[in-house]
Amino acid sequence: MARRIDEELIRQILSQEDSDNEYSSGSEREDHLEADPAYETDEEDEVSNMNQQQIPGQDVQISGNSSPLQSVEGSIPSSSVLSSDLILQPPRTILRGKDKHKWSSQKSRSKSRIASRNIVHVRPGPIRSCKNELDPLQCFSFFMTNDMIDIIVTHTNAEIEMKSQKYKNIKATQRPTDADEIRALIGVLTLSAAMKDNNLPSRELFDVTFCGNRYRSTMSCDRFEFLINCLRFDDKSTRLVRKLADVFAPFRDLWNLFITKCRENYKPGSYLTIDEQLLGFRGRCPFRIYIPNKPNKYGIKIVMTVDNSTKYMIDAEPYLGSFTKTDGVPLGEYFVKKLTRTVHGTNRNITMDNWFTSVPLAKSLVKEPYKLTLVGTLRANKREIPVELQNERTRKTGTAMFCYDKELTLLSYKPKPQKVIFLLSSCDEEGAINDNTKKPTIVEFYNQTKGGVDTFDQMCSLASCSRKTRRWPLCMFYGMLNIAFINSYVIYVTNNVEANKKPLSRRDYLKALHHKLIESHIQKRLTIPTLQTGLRDSIRQILIIPGSSTSNAILETEENNAPNVPPIQKKRKICALCPSAKRRMTKTSCTKCNKSLCGEHKLDVCHKCFSL
Repeated sequence: MARRIDEELIRQILSQEDSDNEYSSGSEREDHLEADPAYETDEEDEVSNMNQQQIPGQDVQISGNSSPLQSVEGSIPSSSVLSSDLILQPPRTILRGKDKHKWSSQKSRSKSRIASRNIVHVRPGPIRSCKNELDPLQCFSFFMTNDMIDIIVTHTNAEIEMKSQKYKNIKATQRPTDADEIRALIGVLTLSAAMKDNNLPSRELFDVTFCGNRYRSTMSCDRFEFLINCLRFDDKSTRLVRKLADVFAPFRDLWNLFITKCRENYKPGSYLTIDEQLLGFRGRCPFRIYIPNKPNKYGIKIVMTVDNSTKYMIDAEPYLGSFTKTDGVPLGEYFVKKLTRTVHGTNRNITMDNWFTSVPLAKSLVKEPYKLTLVGTLRANKREIPVELQNERTRKTGTAMFCYDKELTLLSYKPKPQKVIFLLSSCDEEGAINDNTKKPTIVEFYNQTKGGVDTFDQMCSLASCSRKTRRWPLCMFYGMLNIAFINSYVIYVTNNVEANKKPLSRRDYLKALHHKLIESHIQKRLTIPTLQTGLRDSIRQILIIPGSSTSNAILETEENNAPNVPPIQKKRKICALCPSAKRRMTKTSCTKCNKSLCGEHKLDVCHKCFSL
């Protein structure tokens, strides 16, 4: 009981900032810009208008002859007595599709013991070294590791060296970078995601009148733009050779390291969702996709697997269009089997839309070595669907027809006039209608588990660090950071709930993560002898805020260790406010207009009064 309450609290915290925002990817028709196969309209949003719910990933065990779609307490709709008015019987006992696939209108009764796939016993959560970590920076470091930072530093410095040859005089803006500065750059992007400043131009982002002193205290605007332009993620000298074998080569190494960490740091629950995310991008890219029903329409499509209970991204693969090598396997089947490789043989359920679902895929997943169940919508033009289930004119609205093939259940449901949808389940269940909602239990289960990726995409869009760019590897880097923010926050919340501590909200978590990422770099900035006094004061205020690991003693030590630089000898000038006859000479001046002021006209005020 305590575990169920803990997981309910986790889901409430994960969705507390996103529940007030409406988001729906809607039905999609995808067309590749060059040689993409034709896609049909996705019918997943027309199954039902009911709100999506989340499936608890708690430890449960099912006994009897029920299926997992009907017996998970508190999450899956319970089956009820069959309603003869809503369930129609096919005209024949044996039905065949256009490809002669054989279906039966009667469910065969099995007298053997309950199948292992109908016993759900998986509880999601962090594993290995990240299981008990409570610090935001450490949770984020499980995904953005030191090895990944070193790769970015190495290839970025190589690009900086190439660009520095064009400059006659190398200034501080064009100097090579290091790991602390790259983390500080990620910290700036993290704060822009938390404050929703990612769409602001760089000049406004670093303008203290618009966005305060934090961006400017981390680095200058020119340095930020220079680093963003020089960010590289692979060896540029060998890129052309590697692109012949892999068009995704400019980002492949960093992406593989990141996805490996996502798979290793978390154990998913019993219900997973496979769908796509579109990263908005309008520049040149050989695998750019056009999806008219998406908010961004043009972009890079990423097919991903998400844990439906906690919205943790488990695995992902970019869709490369005609460059995708499937070795003769259908595209949807290729992505499903590849993205579920970490859960093969675990009897988990995968929910997907009609772009992935097929009868051959459902049959192959229930067998070794996959041992996975499938629930998803099915396109109406599939040759396995019998003609008797496609008749929509003579049927009443709200009626359903079922047919079976061993463990497969095919549903033909008419939610509204002139519309029939098809769902396929491999959970070895008998068709049933919920007496309360008057909808098939397969439809209700699908509606509850289909939104894992959509909710994840919504969370990415509401706190995104993505900025306008013409380079698709940089667009992928922004998308990778957005994924790391959410995955690390899921681990942070889970660990804090397990430790009976109240976790931060997602916005406060990103702000705390920003402070941890920039802390080491801004401490180094304090040692610069020519740093402006106002900027030095701003950095000190950031370092002394509550919760910072830096104390006044550290700042004093830093000042004592700073190199001794002789003070700059200012020239004496005439006071600008005194009458010319007095001709008072002074070395002080106004901090705003830089006019010379004598002791009579100089004012001593504190910082608070000066700001007023």
